[in-house]
Amino acid sequence: MAISTTVLDGRFTNKIIQDTDTNATPTVDITGATGSVYSIQIAAGATAADNYFKLYDVGGVLVGTSDPVFIIKVPASTTKECIISGGMPFTDSLSFACVTTGGTVGTTAPSGSTVTTRIVTS
Repeated sequence: MAISTTVLDGRFTNKIIQDTDTNATPTVDITGATGSVYSIQIAAGATAADNYFKLYDVGGVLVGTSDPVFIIKVPASTTKECIISGGMPFTDSLSFACVTTGGTVGTTAPSGSTVTTRIVTS
């Protein structure tokens, strides 16, 4: 997992969070505070199967058990982007993971290539 944070401009609170190896191991509390999500981009590279990016509003994520608040299906070897006009607030901790099963269940990580995630948040 390689996480990086880039502040877009010092006049604003928005930043880009990037994870170049999003998988079934949850990336937890990525902002260290509450805020909003404005866009999510998931690049599935040359993955072997469909992928499901899961966003959680909790720090203690148990992939396969914790209920995600938002799920994006990303077909194999594609990139998906979701723009959230006005932002989607998170009130606990912003966390995420990517697996090969939709819904709450599923703990199998994508295979064949890495999945890169970029989130614009405040």
